[in-house]
Amino acid sequence: MQLGSCQFDIERAQLTNLENGDVWHLPRAELQVLKLLIANRNRIVAKQKLGAADEEHPPLSDSSVTRAVFMLRSFLGPEHEQLIETVKSKGYRLRGEAKHTQWTQVAKFKRWLIVGVMLVCIFASIGLVNQYSKSGSTTEPYSVTPITLLSGQQINLISYSKSKTNTESLMSVITQFSAGFRGCYSAPWQDIYLSLSHDEQVFNITMRGEKLGQSVVRNLKLSDFRQQKQFISEAWLDEVALCE
Repeated sequence: MQLGSCQFDIERAQLTNLENGDVWHLPRAELQVLKLLIANRNRIVAKQKLGAADEEHPPLSDSSVTRAVFMLRSFLGPEHEQLIETVKSKGYRLRGEAKHTQWTQVAKFKRWLIVGVMLVCIFASIGLVNQYSKSGSTTEPYSVTPITLLSGQQINLISYSKSKTNTESLMSVITQFSAGFRGCYSAPWQDIYLSLSHDEQVFNITMRGEKLGQSVVRNLKLSDFRQQKQFISEAWLDEVALCE
């Protein structure tokens, strides 16, 4: 079955981009959501139905359904992402065909916008590393801590410290941060750069990796001006979804 410029092979559970040849073997959430949308083409399907349990799998959370839709749209590309329509407060609907009016120009604009954002993020991450190289305190990371996910994938936590005074606090925050990957089967990140400001009030995170064959960079900055600081919390870890 063809969806935009992609071919969906339901038996192999994979999407193939017919324009560039990219092949994506769909994870359970994306496969379930796409199959249900196809079965109910042009009809609204509630999140609860899209995430319903089956004989082999537990139910998906609403956030998992939302992320699955986001990933499917990303693979379909900006010219065809509107095939999956969001119906506010009701769910999602797979259109018979995408809206083409003015979408070609919008898609081109989105591409350039994405490229621009990626360049800004890359320069920001380079600046983070260079910041510590130029500080005079150290030209090498304070520590490199590998994390092994359930799939066997390894992520490197690379920490930088401007001074010895905040090293203990930095390592404490890194321990809390690394706990966010507990239970992750895989993640798009390869190297994660971490630092704590000299006054221990700002925790900087730059994550670099690859998703769907493209380089991705994500920057996070946490501020805590309390004497007893708690940069990382369970609620924050759930919100940022480090596994995605």
